[in-house]
Amino acid sequence: MVSTVIAEVFAFLIVLYVLYRYVLPPLRTMTEKREKEIAQQVEDARKAKERLEAAEAAYREAVENAQNDAARIRDDARADAQRIADEMREKAEEEVERLKRRGEEQLQNARAQVVRDLKRELGGHSTELASQLVRQELESDQAKKESVDSFIEELSRSVSR
Repeated sequence: MVSTVIAEVFAFLIVLYVLYRYVLPPLRTMTEKREKEIAQQVEDARKAKERLEAAEAAYREAVENAQNDAARIRDDARADAQRIADEMREKAEEEVERLKRRGEEQLQNARAQVVRDLKRELGGHSTELASQLVRQELESDQAKKESVDSFIEELSRSVSR
């Protein structure tokens, strides 16, 4: 009973070691890479916002210059400038939203891939570890004898009940 508990604790520690040694480093690498990509996308979005602000500043300057001209020219310039600003703002907002969606999609895909990879690797390592433990347990004749004796004893108890 105590040996079983010790064996289970030992097996658990081995599984933890394998996870820490072989699974965690690639996971960290993938996570760092994804963080860098997302940071780049955030930077691109910030630049797009700066371009939008620059366009809005240019628009305001154009409007101030147009106010000095005749009423008809001023009205035409305002209409054109408003249209241009709206289009640029709309395009910039669409670009920001597109970059944001793409970053979120890539992050979700990366998370799903990491989960799939971890499940696959953990399953393989667990199976390999379990088979090694069973082989070690049944390698000696004494272990085989004890295993058979314990099975017969349990069978006798269940029959006598």
